[in-house]
Amino acid sequence: MKYSVIDISSSSISLIVAEADERKTEIIFKDRASISLLHYLDGKTLTERGIEKLIDALKVMKDESEKFGVKYCYVISTAALRVIENCDEVSKIVTERTGLPINFIDGKTDAFCDYIANLYYASYEKAVLVDLGGKSLEICDLIKGNKDDMVCLDFGLLDIHRKFIKKIQPNEKEAKDIKKYANDKFDDANLPKKEVFSTLVMVGATNHAVYDIYADYADIRSDDGVKRIEYKKFKKLVEHLLGDAERSTLILNNAPEKLYLIGPATIILKTMFKRFGVRQIVVSDRGVKEGYLQLVLEGKESGMYCDLQENTLGGTPREATAEPAKQKKNKSEKKSKEGETEKSPAKEEAKEEGCAEKTEESGKKRGRPKKQAADGSETSSK
Repeated sequence: MKYSVIDISSSSISLIVAEADERKTEIIFKDRASISLLHYLDGKTLTERGIEKLIDALKVMKDESEKFGVKYCYVISTAALRVIENCDEVSKIVTERTGLPINFIDGKTDAFCDYIANLYYASYEKAVLVDLGGKSLEICDLIKGNKDDMVCLDFGLLDIHRKFIKKIQPNEKEAKDIKKYANDKFDDANLPKKEVFSTLVMVGATNHAVYDIYADYADIRSDDGVKRIEYKKFKKLVEHLLGDAERSTLILNNAPEKLYLIGPATIILKTMFKRFGVRQIVVSDRGVKEGYLQLVLEGKESGMYCDLQENTLGGTPREATAEPAKQKKNKSEKKSKEGETEKSPAKEEAKEEGCAEKTEESGKKRGRPKKQAADGSETSSK
């Protein structure tokens, strides 16, 4: 069975297509469109032009999903749409024009999806996961598996840019102000300091862009497939981005769509690296989309989807299951999970949490309700 997940973020819209069976889930295609919806705001309202941009990008990714023979297509959005005042109106228009319902992901679920997608790194020494978004920052201690332990800070790189940076790139004075602001926010969130974490795992599109710029600047090649960052070389990169006349060229050559975000991103990352005192910094290719799909396939997350082969909608609005931590206490949900098959890459960890194996019946193992036809009537789910 083939699935796709489209993620509407603050600075891009991205897609993964995956093929899943009872043994594993394999990502077979990825795509990304550089579009920042926050640039199409009138106050806190997404303009008609912004809605059209969003719809055009979603139609392209829906077409790509169909070409790969995708059965179920999910669309998720984090802070990118949550922060706008006409969020419900935009969601309704998008569904009417594209046939794709939007599932809104709260900050802690966003962080938890990152966590699930990157459980592999839990084997690293005292690892912490960091995802820098345009409107929020997610931080996960990979030793802890409770969603309540995930940290979602209510400011992002776009907020930083608008608050502190007068031009395109920050200067040294603005960098100092950003560092102080970030540390104050970290203190308010009770983030630990040195000795607690040894490894920092960077996830998300902006962190990938930062790595590409770092690798170009430091002339680094990842011969073993692992993307690593050395703190001393990263400090020199930050200095270069704060004062060198060629800094914009470096960004434009590697991540032109992140021109406004790279400056604040590198300052925030340097502040985190120093605060945590980490000895190892790596970059992961897996993130929110992979984690969300894995949770859906395991029956631990829900959401509305579009059946691309039947051209119908199905699933459950995820507002009903927005807090997995609470669901664990729900007896009826525990019963529904009996007989489910484990699909997590970190199978043993999930088993320790009490996840039983699924049956081969695909109609039940996904835990999906009946689908809705275009007229709102119910049809059989699969």
